[in-house]
Amino acid sequence: MSFVALIAPLANAMVWVLLCFALLAFGRYLKRFNPAMPSMWWGLLVISILPFSGFNISTQLIALPDVLFDVSEQAELLQLHTELVTNKAYKADPSTLLVILLCIYVSVTLQRLYRFWRNRNSVLRLLATGEKVSIDRKNLDTFMLPINCSPFVTGIFKSKLALPKYFMTLPEPQKNALLNHELVHLDYRDHQLLACWHILSCIFWFNPALLKMEVELAKAIEARCDKSTLSRYGINPKVYAQAMLTSLRFNSASFEEHSSVAFASRALSLADYKLRLTEIMRPTECHSRRVLIALLLCALTSVAIVSHLKSLFIVQHPNWQAPLNDYFISSYFAHISAFRQNRPHNGVDLVAPKGQPISSLATGKVLVADGHTLPANYGKVVLIQHSNGYQSVYAHLDQVLVTEGEWVHAGMHIGTLGETGKVTGPHLHLEILHNGERIDPLTVVELN
Repeated sequence: MSFVALIAPLANAMVWVLLCFALLAFGRYLKRFNPAMPSMWWGLLVISILPFSGFNISTQLIALPDVLFDVSEQAELLQLHTELVTNKAYKADPSTLLVILLCIYVSVTLQRLYRFWRNRNSVLRLLATGEKVSIDRKNLDTFMLPINCSPFVTGIFKSKLALPKYFMTLPEPQKNALLNHELVHLDYRDHQLLACWHILSCIFWFNPALLKMEVELAKAIEARCDKSTLSRYGINPKVYAQAMLTSLRFNSASFEEHSSVAFASRALSLADYKLRLTEIMRPTECHSRRVLIALLLCALTSVAIVSHLKSLFIVQHPNWQAPLNDYFISSYFAHISAFRQNRPHNGVDLVAPKGQPISSLATGKVLVADGHTLPANYGKVVLIQHSNGYQSVYAHLDQVLVTEGEWVHAGMHIGTLGETGKVTGPHLHLEILHNGERIDPLTVVELN
């Protein structure tokens, strides 16, 4: 395993985090058109995943030339730079680092999931201290708690409704407002949706944007619940607002002491409650269609940009191409010949007129460009380091046109065909190595 193969998923994770923060800012802008739209935040979450799902917008926009989307050469250069730096700087086995990173990820994930489960159990213990009561809703376990807190619903598999002890002291209109509010939450299964999002935040804890999106989702859920409760049950907005203020007053006195109730409904700030009250009394006009159009355009833009940006971090194979234009093969890989003392041929021999330009097989960095570093049998030779552990050797050259340390691109002239070293006539001896082992050049380069 190479360091590039390890860096690639980490770089993609970083791109995803940055994309999520960009979508978070975009969502905060869009919510002014419809603050009561939780589906918008789920849509933004899906949009953040789309570029990593294999969907490629460049294959869909047929009118745009594919060459405009091609960043393979830049990606190969970036990968090769990374390989050369990491191979020089780090001598440890990348697999060891991978195991360490996986252990850290698993341990933190388990810790966060355990904390989530512990909070869930604390809520269940709180419910166990309450008195079971009945309401008009059938098949719904309802508990009257011995503490003052905000009413809430909970339960991952089976929903439960919790009412605070001050609930019975409220005027009947306020009681109905609070109760109907929680019943609307139950109808939408908001508590389960929030639990699902929080589990995702625990699994992908390295992406803090998900936690911030979770808070925004909770705000949108409450705004939708307020709007639906008022319209469905015909509640007077002033009565509804007064019931919310009463709940907030009791809740603020005991929230810190009984913080486990935040499991069912994430605590909102006082500023959030002010916005909710303003929306209750003077609701803004919703423009859901604008939001949907904006999400569609955002999805297309995100996929188009990120799917090609992340290709810079994908393990790239060299962009192979033939080193000569007009030639024929006189000797193949592993061929046995008395000229080589019956030893297998280490490459392929391409015969062409002396002096014909020779091109680099792929983008890379020149490691050797002389006639003395390698054994004398090679004559004048060029050795190039490519990405993903590949190297190419061009032997028996007449002239060397590059220097050691120079960067070359695929198709760039690096020398001319000759007959230096141990040869029977002018030809190019071509070798390809992968991770230090010679391989048949015909398995990676198309040669006629």
